Amino acid sequence: MDPAACPPVNHRWRPEDGFSVSDWKGYDESMLLYVLALGSPTHPIDPSAWEAYTRTYEWRDFQGYAHINFDPLFGHQYSHGWIDFRGIRDAYMRGRGIDYFENSRRATLSQRAYAVANPGRFRDYGATIWGLTASDGPLDSTLTIDGRQVQFHTYWARGAAATAVRDDGTIAPTAAAASIAFAPNVAMPAIRAMRERYGDQLYQRHGFLTPSTPRCASRSPCDTGACTRRSAGSTPTISASTRGPSC
Repeated sequence: MDPAACPPVNHRWRPEDGFSVSDWKGYDESMLLYVLALGSPTHPIDPSAWEAYTRTYEWRDFQGYAHINFDPLFGHQYSHGWIDFRGIRDAYMRGRGIDYFENSRRATLSQRAYAVANPGRFRDYGATIWGLTASDGPLDSTLTIDGRQVQFHTYWARGAAATAVRDDGTIAPTAAAASIAFAPNVAMPAIRAMRERYGDQLYQRHGFLTPSTPRCASRSPCDTGACTRRSAGSTPTISASTRGPSC
C-alpha cells in the first residue's frame, strides 16, 4: 500500500460512537502502539502505516541537538521501556544516521541545555536541576514571582523542544530519572542534586515521592514551596520557581 494512502492509527474506538476524530501523528509515545499494531496476530496494520507515521516527524535542532522533536521527555522514554531500540534503524533513521536510542539521548541533552540557558529565568534551573515532562503542578493561577507574573498549571504537558516550550518553572524528577538509560552522565548528577537540595519533601524511604503526598502547609505551594495533595496518579514535581516541591 502507498504510505501516503495508508491511514494512521486512530486514537480510539468506542461502541457508542466509533472512531475518534483524531489520529496518532508525530513522534511521541505512540511509537510503541504502532509496533504492537504491526505485530498483531489477528488484526495487523499494513507495514506502510509505519512509513506514513514517520512522515509526520519533525526533525529540528534544539539547543544544539538535532533530533526528532517532541516537547515532554516522556515521549522519548515511554516506548524504550519495552523495546531496546539501540542499533534498530528504519528508513527514516537510516536517512538521519542515528537510531531512536540516540534520538532520545539528544532530546535529554537538549532539555538539560535548555535548563542551563534558562530563558524563563526560573530559580534553581541549571546543569543539575532540569527535566520537563507531562506532570502535575502547583495550581492553576497567575502569580507574581520575583517581580514578574507567571502562569502556573496543575496537570500540564510540560516540555521544551523546537516545536513548543511549555514551562511554568515546574521540574518533574521523573524526567531526569527516566533519562538515566540514555544519558547517565547527566541524569545521575540531577537525581543526586534534587535529593540533596529538596530533601525529604521530595525523596523519602522508597525514593522520589509518587503518586501524591499529603498536604503539609495551608498556604499556596507557590508561596511556600510546600507539598499539596493531588489526585492519585499525579507526578511529584519541583516548583523550581519557589525552590520547593509541589505534588
